[in-house]
Amino acid sequence: MGKNSINLDNLENLDLANISELAKLFDETTIIQEIKNIQSIKCNFKKKKTRSDYEIVMTKILKKEQVLKEIKNYIIPKKVFVTNMSLEQIQDLNYDETIKAIKSIQSKKCNTQGLLNQSEYEKALIIEGWLLEHKNNLKPIVNTNINKSSIHNLINNLETLNKKVERDYVINELKKLLDK
Repeated sequence: MGKNSINLDNLENLDLANISELAKLFDETTIIQEIKNIQSIKCNFKKKKTRSDYEIVMTKILKKEQVLKEIKNYIIPKKVFVTNMSLEQIQDLNYDETIKAIKSIQSKKCNTQGLLNQSEYEKALIIEGWLLEHKNNLKPIVNTNINKSSIHNLINNLETLNKKVERDYVINELKKLLDK
């Protein structure tokens, strides 16, 4: 286990409501590594069902995995999928993001074209039209600009967090945007 690893024996002290405190122990790469580590432990432990303490230890492993996933959701904001984007969100995409989104929505179109329910296909057509129109208004940009979509992702993440988001957390997230 890594230096930031949560000890399995102390899990009863963990509070899922206080994820911000636990998140201070991790960065993005460490939390992903820890999740992979605990999933590997879980996978290996599944083979030991004959142990007398199997249920107790497996419960601890599952609880630790859940805590790590909550920390990951706190640290790494979720992106909005192209199929769920509004026109305003599409307007915030840069050139590269727009190209990727067009490829994604065209794939969605192909996958839904033969379905009996054509509502998903029609929605994909509308979004593709918005994306193509937006692409025509854009030019490729240099790496010195911050994507509006990254800012919106950060705002969405902050809105879903506890009411008392720490100032240092917000500052660190903004610094990450500057480093992109």
